[in-house]
Amino acid sequence: MTNHTVYRILSWLISLFFVASLTSCLTSRQTAYTLTKIASDNCAIDSSGTSGYVFHPVDLVPGSSDDSLLRHRYGERGLRMAQAVGLTTLLVQAALLEQQQKPSLPASNEYLAIRQKMTDQLQLASFDIATAVALVDCDSKRASLTATLLTRQENSREKRMTIGAITTGALTALTVGLLKLGDHEDGGEWVGIGGGLAEAGLGITSLLQKPPKADFQHQRNPLRDIWSHPANSTVFPPLVWYYLNKPKSEGNPSIIDGLRSRWELLLSLSAEAKRSRRRSRQEVNYFGNGDFYTAEDLTVRSTMLGQLATELQLMNNDLTILLNEIVRPALKR
Repeated sequence: MTNHTVYRILSWLISLFFVASLTSCLTSRQTAYTLTKIASDNCAIDSSGTSGYVFHPVDLVPGSSDDSLLRHRYGERGLRMAQAVGLTTLLVQAALLEQQQKPSLPASNEYLAIRQKMTDQLQLASFDIATAVALVDCDSKRASLTATLLTRQENSREKRMTIGAITTGALTALTVGLLKLGDHEDGGEWVGIGGGLAEAGLGITSLLQKPPKADFQHQRNPLRDIWSHPANSTVFPPLVWYYLNKPKSEGNPSIIDGLRSRWELLLSLSAEAKRSRRRSRQEVNYFGNGDFYTAEDLTVRSTMLGQLATELQLMNNDLTILLNEIVRPALKR
């Protein structure tokens, strides 16, 4: 092979390297711009009182006459939702009217008015539940999308390093061959050593690079109230907060306690995985106003939000159960 041919091949490879680098750089800039936009786009949803109706949860006193009356008429899940919405007084009034109602006569206007008022309140409650679900779901999807973009950014960086290593190896081999054709044996050996060191340096740099992060802000953090467990929530409506603080069935922990237990396990597994990879850095504050997240951190956050969203969506199931128990005749139970 002549020196002229070698020079042409060498020039072609160098041009290919610069074109690939430029394309990768432009793609990386576009990803970084999109990442910044998505990470800073807070979900502006106020779920603290969207229905315009202030629900006042009311606890039934165990063993009281009202408690005994309603437990013969309604199931446990329906009563838990009724207490969250504050319907226990109306349920007692309706149950007493049902006892006085003669089967052969149509329902009284008083009874129908009470039942209509209860269904109206349940419809308003469904709006509050839907808004709380929307807030959590929005934050979860934002975290998932940001994690995807961070992963793409990391993959793009690794691709550039791989292209650089391959091109360095090819250029080194061609340069060594060119020098040997020109009877420059010593120069070829030194170029081979330098090329090997350059490839090793690229490989070591790729291994030592830290994963990219995004400044992910969440001023209205749905996870914070679940973790800190204040008496009153500033994120969730009163009926949702009451529901989350109640156990699903007697003798079981509350929904909040169950979520906290699962999150503690999830965070401990995440911390253990980071230690196994020898990554020593400050843990992300999932329950604050924002932090710098990696893709892995955002995946953990999205998982916690997904678990919370599932519990909120199950509220609609209990709401449906209560509504069915209200509209069904008592004698058919």
